[in-house]
Amino acid sequence: MNDILSQFRDAIQRAGLMPPDNIVADGKLHRFASNGQRGDDSGRYVLHLDGIPAGWIGDYRTDVDQTWRVDIGRALTQAEQEEHKRRAPAMRAKRETDEKLRRVEAATKAITLWKKAAPASSDHPYLMHKHVAPVPTLREIDAHDAATLLDYTPKSRGEELTGRLLVAPVKIGNMISTCELIDVHGRKSAIYGGAKAAGYWAAQPLPDGEGTELILSIGEGVATVLSVQAATGYPVVAALSAGNLLPVAKVMRARYPMARLVILGDLGNGMEQAENAARAVGALLAIPAFGQDRPDNATDFNDLAVLHGQEAVKQAIAAATAPEPLSVQPEQKNVPEEEYAGHVELIRGSDLTPEPVMWLWQGWLAAGKMHILGGAPGTGKTTIAMALAATVSVGRRWPDGMRAPLGNVVIWTGEDDPRDTLVPRLALSGADLSRVYFITDVREGNERRSFDPARDMDKLTRKLIEIGDVRLLIVDPIVSVVVGDSHKNAEVRRGLQPLVDLAASMRCALLGITHLTKGTAGRDPVERLTGSLAFGALARVVMMAAKYQEEDEHGRTVRVFLRAKSNIGPDDGGFEYDLHQGEMKSHPGIVASSVLWGNAVEGTARELLATADTAADDGEGGTSADAKRFLSDLLADGPLPVNQVKADANGAGYSWPTIRRAQKALGIKSSKSGLKGPWKWALPSKRIQQPEGAQQNAEGAQQNIVSTFGNREHLRDDSDQNDRGDSDYAEVEV
Repeated sequence: MNDILSQFRDAIQRAGLMPPDNIVADGKLHRFASNGQRGDDSGRYVLHLDGIPAGWIGDYRTDVDQTWRVDIGRALTQAEQEEHKRRAPAMRAKRETDEKLRRVEAATKAITLWKKAAPASSDHPYLMHKHVAPVPTLREIDAHDAATLLDYTPKSRGEELTGRLLVAPVKIGNMISTCELIDVHGRKSAIYGGAKAAGYWAAQPLPDGEGTELILSIGEGVATVLSVQAATGYPVVAALSAGNLLPVAKVMRARYPMARLVILGDLGNGMEQAENAARAVGALLAIPAFGQDRPDNATDFNDLAVLHGQEAVKQAIAAATAPEPLSVQPEQKNVPEEEYAGHVELIRGSDLTPEPVMWLWQGWLAAGKMHILGGAPGTGKTTIAMALAATVSVGRRWPDGMRAPLGNVVIWTGEDDPRDTLVPRLALSGADLSRVYFITDVREGNERRSFDPARDMDKLTRKLIEIGDVRLLIVDPIVSVVVGDSHKNAEVRRGLQPLVDLAASMRCALLGITHLTKGTAGRDPVERLTGSLAFGALARVVMMAAKYQEEDEHGRTVRVFLRAKSNIGPDDGGFEYDLHQGEMKSHPGIVASSVLWGNAVEGTARELLATADTAADDGEGGTSADAKRFLSDLLADGPLPVNQVKADANGAGYSWPTIRRAQKALGIKSSKSGLKGPWKWALPSKRIQQPEGAQQNAEGAQQNIVSTFGNREHLRDDSDQNDRGDSDYAEVEV
């Protein structure tokens, strides 16, 4: 018996836990202080003595979850192995049942305790000591009455809770799972057996919806988050322990995928957990700033509020930034390179928590993912990108009516001048220019040079962290990132990967702009992107901008913005749009273009692009030139019925809009003989051939036509814009 207990105790130690003083081998679930501190109960074990002694060891704090079997000094016989395998599922089922029963019992007691408690009073000693006011989600009850309802006396590190107890309901989802009890001396204890992992206390009822405009702060303790709520007015939740910050942050991110989350760091042991939580969910990290005279016991935002007032708390929250990404795993920091060279790390699927995709624009722009926007010259790809940037910079609605999250935008361009092209387009699109940054040069000492992604990605990462709240990163053109041959998959992947990793670590959407390859009409849209197929393969979403061949009844060239590929959502549909040329109100005489969004369109990109101007007459034998030669040859012997022309064109592989465009270019007229005769096409007796390529449109060329788009017209924003000057930064100028 003693040898069995000794082996089991050793197994607990090997799991990294502190074993309890007394181990009870009764086949029931027991809790213990796995960190050796009195009052802690995150460790759990079960030990069976019948048959081959076996057990289970678990821990909430460290996610330990492992089975154990006694070493009897020899290999098990076949019969013993089969008996052990037979008993294992029953043992696991009993353990899980016992755990569920304890959780249900604890939740029932928590709800009863909450209902019996009275509203918390402002004269509660703990609240007065912490300089915080009570809120409706805090109640209080006498310690003796609480012990009667719970059937035991709550303790903290072996000391009984006394006097008036504050009752903070801990929720998992929308259901109370347990309660945290705080006595007049600040001692804390949760109801025994209650589920606490990913459980949180909210200082007020949390809002419904996806929280696009929500700013939510997450901290450790009740007093900490109450101090932040009083200073900022933002909703707050308490994870109630540093180790629970990450699970609670994931719950809040899943509940509010578009919200701006702020993790409240505690100086000292809790800072690492706060940083990890912020990295995991794309949140900002706020750190209390005490100055040089910080007392040793001042570590959290409640201490900051008590010492320096609410304004200091408010300033510290406003200064929150994204945490610096980890470049080296913590366990490797002090290990010589030769000791872990070639080490492969594995993680079990069961240890990973499923997470939803975080969307800036549902189905179109995802946080932390790479996107490609392609199109032929003249479709306004860059203008569309500036429209998307403007939407993020002011938190305006997308073309489908959904609201964008408010955030900063960073642009790296190698084709257009920000001053005379991009800033005017952004201003005309209604952007907040104080939230838009351009990557220019890299400064090293007294020298400047161009930004080089192969050398300067770490510098850019630091700059983005300094800016904070970067939601969108635009690269135009994306091919400029690739130093080598942009038509070779390996070199493209090698060139793009640092940028893809940067977007993932910053939880911002990466949008790369590119052209289409000539002579690829009719092929899969993703295959039409210029360069290697790796551009489209690495992108999670590929979008296309295109012009239809035909003009509508108003003489307007119809343009469509389409979704050609998506690995994380729908891969079809899109929106009509028009390019509007206008004058900047803040700078008369400066004219730029902006996007006016139109109605939604249905269908796949391949179908919709079949009638689009993706292979315009370009002087190199494109589709338009082929269509004109086809019509000239077809009608050379005389007029033909339109139906026959249409049938012959279809058989030759030409779309009808392309034929109509060629008809107009050749000056072909429609006529018929008599009232009942068929319409016929005939070549004019004297044709004036236009030079090939005369109608080619350069990228970014503007239209001077403003159209109305029915129920989408409200998306226009003609408000005055404030132009702002550039700012200088060290290292990378953004």
